[in-house]
Parts: sequence; C-alpha cells; structure tokens
Amino acid sequence: MTLDDIKEQPPGVLDALPIAVLANLQTQAEAHLADASQMVAILHSTFVRRYADGLNGFGTTTRTDGDFEIKINVPKNVAWDQVKIAEAVETIKGWGENPDQYVDTKITVSETKYKAWPDSISQLFEPARTEKAGKPTFKIMEKESA
Repeated sequence: MTLDDIKEQPPGVLDALPIAVLANLQTQAEAHLADASQMVAILHSTFVRRYADGLNGFGTTTRTDGDFEIKINVPKNVAWDQVKIAEAVETIKGWGENPDQYVDTKITVSETKYKAWPDSISQLFEPARTEKAGKPTFKIMEKESA
C-alpha cells in the first residue's frame, strides 16, 4: 500500500493493516511533510524578496506582476514587557484608579513549579486546576532483535 492508496481507503481497512505497513507509511508521510515544509519556506523567501522587499510598516499592500495581483499582509505582532505593565498598573492604583479599566490580567501557573509546591499550597490551588488530554502523537520504531 502507498500513501496515495490510503486516501481512498475506509478506516476499517487502514485499522487492519499490519503495524509494519503503518510504520512505513508514517515514515513516508513524515518525509513528504518535511519536504513540503521546506518547499513552502523556499517559496515564501522568494515571495519576500520579490514582492515585500522595501515594505515598511504593517498592513496590506497590493503589488501587480503580469496578470497577477499579489496582496502582501504584514501583521503587527505586539509584545508587552510584563514588568513595565505591572509598574504601570501600580501607578494607576496609586492614582486611585481601577487598572481593570485599562488592562486584562491573566494569572498562570507553571506546571513545573506546581509540582514542586508543598501540599498545603497545591491543595489551595487544586480547585482552579483542570487537566485536559492533548492530541496524541505516535513514534513507531522497530524493535531491535535480541
């Protein structure tokens, strides 16, 4: 069975395949994915050099090349210095204002720190903690023969 074949197969057929076949297909698919990612990166670099060089600022710019119109969107990514925000919040509080009118506060807990806490502290935070399963990943390796 090839990668092209699996697109047309019902789940029951794929579920019944021997693990060796599935492992081989996974290896092939991952190689195709890596190649495709590299090709996308190469093309993206080409488009940047060809159409985005010299663009300054954010937003959408339109360029024309022959019969094609190329829309180039340069998104604005903003990063905030957390320490300076905290200082500004304290200043606002000092003015007698409510900083909640200006900023949203998100409190996070590092799982590594949480696991190291003493029981009395972890029990205090336990009601606020929820665990959710992530998307499973699979790495299939052939056993080494003994």
